[in-house]
Amino acid sequence: MLKSLGPLLLAGALTMTGSPAYAEPVTLADALTRGQHVSPRIAKARAEVKAAEGRALQTGVRPNPELSVDVENFSGTGPYRSFGQTETSVAVSQQFELGGKRRARKAVAAAERDYAELALRRAEADLAYDIGIAHAELRAADDHMVLAQGVLTRAAELARIAETLVDVGRDPPLTKLRADALLAEANAERLRVTGQWLSARQRLALLIGSDDPELSAVAQDVPTPPTLAADVQSLDERLASVERDVASARIRLAQAEGIPDVTASGGVRNFREGGETAVMMGFSIPLPLSNRNRGNIAAARAGGEAAEAQLAQTRLDTRFSRRDAELMLTAASERLSALSGAGLWQASEAARIAEIGYQQGKFTLVELIDAQEALTGANLKLIEAQLDRARALAALGRANAQ
Repeated sequence: MLKSLGPLLLAGALTMTGSPAYAEPVTLADALTRGQHVSPRIAKARAEVKAAEGRALQTGVRPNPELSVDVENFSGTGPYRSFGQTETSVAVSQQFELGGKRRARKAVAAAERDYAELALRRAEADLAYDIGIAHAELRAADDHMVLAQGVLTRAAELARIAETLVDVGRDPPLTKLRADALLAEANAERLRVTGQWLSARQRLALLIGSDDPELSAVAQDVPTPPTLAADVQSLDERLASVERDVASARIRLAQAEGIPDVTASGGVRNFREGGETAVMMGFSIPLPLSNRNRGNIAAARAGGEAAEAQLAQTRLDTRFSRRDAELMLTAASERLSALSGAGLWQASEAARIAEIGYQQGKFTLVELIDAQEALTGANLKLIEAQLDRARALAALGRANAQ
């Protein structure tokens, strides 16, 4: 794969002037590293992992015991006017969870923690895909700028030559008009490409946290992601599988929460009038007459069905995205190989010969314009093929992310 289109884009053209100066060339590897450090989506995913870890820690805690103090028979009337008849009770009660509620909560929290960790990896994979596309688009925009500037320079030189030939009477005035029109078109195209270039540069700068106004992307070979076996789950499939596990754990938790808990208590009661002390014991349990948590159980089961369906859909999406990316990569690679071969050199040589021949009066202006447009078209196709290959590589890397 070509590392730079600069030499090819300048073939058959005069020396360019006014091309953009780059202060911060960034490789794809550098962009990926910088993006991981500044991306809000990564920061959010990492915070969610910490939150899930906190919930997992909390779900393992048993209910706290409760201390109660009751004071009775004081500040009334008759013999209860003072504190002589006061009865004071001090008791401790403890709730005992039945039905495996604590175990079910821990299972839900553990599954949610696994999901948050995989969600972080998904956020990293999504960011890598976005940065890969943005880097490739800026690289293509850089090449478009070089090409557009080269075309503009050639058009300006052609207009100068045409004016000279018309002045000496070799060519009719129509030749100069045609050359001037070609120059205007080249200038308009240069302005259009500049807008796209600025937009591509801004997108990559935002993704990697760069404030350099002359940010540029360095062309480099990106290795093809390894081919995975058909039974190897993608990151998205693993995430959907863990989401199903979360839903299953929530079903078990909803079922456990339908079982009443027992609260046992024990303490002492002091009778102030006689100075006696008595032991107190008791327990309480809710009667599940109307609330058996059936609604939450039904909702949890529906959530499990939805998670199972989402896993099946994710498997289909993964197969399609992998196959589509592989086909696009193959097509783009073959196209790039064909465009960067002898055809480009021939178009470049034809444009060079046509320019020399026009100056010597051997070719017409139309023949020169045709040769130059053929070279420009070949270079444009080469840039697009490189961009298509980079996009396919990014898509395949995302589809195969683990």
